[in-house]
Amino acid sequence: MKKWLIQHHEVALTSLVLFMVCITRISMAMGNIAYVLIVLLALVTAYIMRNQIVISPMIKTYAKAYTLMVLCMIPSIFGSDNILDSIKSFLNIWVWKSFLFFIILLFIKRKNLLYLMLTVFLYYVGFDSLVAYAYSMLGIETNGFARSGGLFNGSVMGMAMVLTAVFPVALVVLWDKNFPKSLRIAAGFSTLAMIFGMLGNQSRGSWIFNMGTSLLVSIRYFMKNILYLGIFLAIVIGLGVTVSQNDHYVNRFKSVTNTTTNGSNLGRIYVWDSTIDMIEDHPVIGVGPGEWRKVYRAQYKLPEETQDLNHSHNNFLHIGAESGLLGLIAFVIFGLYVIGISVHRWIQNNNPYDLAVAIGFFSYIFLFGSIDYTWNNSSGIRILWFILAIFLQLGYANRVNENVRG
Repeated sequence: MKKWLIQHHEVALTSLVLFMVCITRISMAMGNIAYVLIVLLALVTAYIMRNQIVISPMIKTYAKAYTLMVLCMIPSIFGSDNILDSIKSFLNIWVWKSFLFFIILLFIKRKNLLYLMLTVFLYYVGFDSLVAYAYSMLGIETNGFARSGGLFNGSVMGMAMVLTAVFPVALVVLWDKNFPKSLRIAAGFSTLAMIFGMLGNQSRGSWIFNMGTSLLVSIRYFMKNILYLGIFLAIVIGLGVTVSQNDHYVNRFKSVTNTTTNGSNLGRIYVWDSTIDMIEDHPVIGVGPGEWRKVYRAQYKLPEETQDLNHSHNNFLHIGAESGLLGLIAFVIFGLYVIGISVHRWIQNNNPYDLAVAIGFFSYIFLFGSIDYTWNNSSGIRILWFILAIFLQLGYANRVNENVRG
C-alpha cells in the first residue's frame, strides 16, 4: 500500500479532484464525500512521504499570505453570541474550503495531469452550459426559476458565478499558443458553449462582467493575431443580433438599472443598506463567522425586503459584517496581493498562467462578488481554488524551466 501510494498518489488525487469539481454543483453531498476523500488521501500521502515532500517558495508565499488573513478573522469569533457555532463556521469558511488549493500545489505537479484536469473540466463546463441553454429553450424550470442552473437543476446563481470566473480564463487558454492544442480545443468548445450557457442562465451580472473581462484579456492577443480579432467580432456581432431579436433578453438586460420595480435589484439594495447598518453597529470584529443571517433577520431586516435573503449578496459587506473592519481589510489586502503578484509576473514574463490567475480571481471575488456572496459558496469557491492552483502550478513549472535553460 505504501509503495503504491508513493508511485500513484498524483493520479489518485487527480481522479478524485476531477470527480469532485465536476460533481460538486450537481450534488453537494457527493461533492463533500469526494472532498473528504481528497483530504484524507492527502494527509496519508503527506505522512508517508513526509521526508520527500518539497515545499516550493511559491507555496510558502501563498500559505503565509493566506494564514495572515485567516489570523485576522479569529477575533471575530468573540463578537458572536454563539461562540461554538462561530468556531465551526470559521473553520468551514476560512480553513476547510482552502485545503484543495494547497493539496493541488503540494501533490499534483506533473504537467500532463494538470493539463488533463483543465481539459476535462472545460469540457464539463461546456456541456453543463449547453444543458442550461437547452433547459431554458424547453421551458424547464430550475428550483422554481425560469432561468437554468445546468445539469440536474443545479443552482442558478452558482452557475452564474462559475461562468463569470471560467469564461475569461477559457479565453486565455484559447488564445494562447503556450497551451497544448488539445487543451485549446477544449477551451474553444467551452467558450462557445458558455455563451449559450449564459443565455440559458440569464444572469445579468455574468453578461456584463464577461463582456468586460473577455475584451480585457483578449486585447493583447488581438494585437498579435488579427484573426483572433475577426473571430471575436464575428461572435460579438452574431450574439448581438441574436439577443436584440429576443424581447425577453432585451428586457432583462434593460432591467439592470431598474431600481424601482425590479425585485432582484431592490432586494440587493435593501440588504446592502441593512448590512451597512450592521457593520456600523459592530465595526471592529463584527457579529461573528456564520452569524450574519441570524443577526440580520432578528435586528436589521427591512419590512420592504420580502425575499428573506440568506446572505448580503456582496463579499465585502458580508465579510465586513461578520468579521469587522479588521477582517475586511485583511480580506481585501489578500485579494489585492493575489491579483497584484500575478499581474506583476504576467507583465514581467508575459506568460498566460499568471494572467489566468489574476482574471479568474478578480472575476469571481471582486466582480461577481460585488453582487453575490461568492466566497462562501461551497461549489464555487472549490472550483476557484481548483483553477488558481492549476495555473499557479503551471506558471511555477514554467519559471523553473526557464531558469534551468537560462
